[in-house]
Amino acid sequence: MAVSSMNYSNEPKQGNSSAEMIEILLFSLGGPETFGLNVFKIREVTEISQVTQIPGQQGAMNGVISLRGQVLPVVALGDAIGMSNGDPNTKLIISEFASRSVAFAVTNVDKIIRVPWSEVKPPQHYDSEQGAVFGVVMLGNGDLVSLVDIESVCHRVLPEKDAGAVATAFDLNQAGPVFFVDDSIVARRKISEVLDTMGLQHSHAVNGVEAEQKLLALASSAEIGDVPIEKKVSLVLVDEEMPIMDGCTLTRKLKGDPRFKNIPIIMYSSLTSDENARRGVEAGVNIYVKKFDSTSLSNAIGQLLAHA
Repeated sequence: MAVSSMNYSNEPKQGNSSAEMIEILLFSLGGPETFGLNVFKIREVTEISQVTQIPGQQGAMNGVISLRGQVLPVVALGDAIGMSNGDPNTKLIISEFASRSVAFAVTNVDKIIRVPWSEVKPPQHYDSEQGAVFGVVMLGNGDLVSLVDIESVCHRVLPEKDAGAVATAFDLNQAGPVFFVDDSIVARRKISEVLDTMGLQHSHAVNGVEAEQKLLALASSAEIGDVPIEKKVSLVLVDEEMPIMDGCTLTRKLKGDPRFKNIPIIMYSSLTSDENARRGVEAGVNIYVKKFDSTSLSNAIGQLLAHA
């Protein structure tokens, strides 16, 4: 069953119609809790077919399946995030993100809802590579939906080497500090590694609201000190998916501030479709880069900051 054939619901309270929205596929893992995945990361939903066991598999790794010419790893999502209660999994959610495809086995799927990103709240005390949830949404009936951080899940269950080496053949001696924002501690660590290797100073925030506050403070500091803002921040990296304020909303706010008019913005996202890239560019980002690709990210940074 393709995701596009499922019914939509607008159970949560709707915000401004012009707000950036997230479409969420609701599903269960056997217990009373409801979970969700960003529809942009889902290729299709299908019944569980024959899963082939492979040598060395352990933990939440259930084997592999052959689907439409691809061999995909199968991850029992309940086991991966510690929420399995023994009920049989009947559905596979085929997810695509950051140029990889994974089949997540779940007990059942429900429907798709559409909510503003402003209604996605970060979970308390979530700042660990062992985390499994990046946001929580309250439905109209008071039930909570936990949004699964599948990048962190796969980082633990299906570790994968970073794609490519950091590009360092740029003259960045005159470049000012870089500011980045990402709600994932895994992504923040990888971005820091790239920036450290390139010899760039950096600071960060963990969501769009915090990023806006910190960047506005940097702009005010530059004005008070009568120095170019580029001395405080020469480049901004934004994640596309973040609780409270998503990357597109943050980008539009920054581009609407004359002080940030000439500060380039790179969007760093696991959503690699042309549609997501188009939305980022329309919001004002200079370059759209897929997550966990050090070569592409460092090349984008170098192109925007290098001085002849």
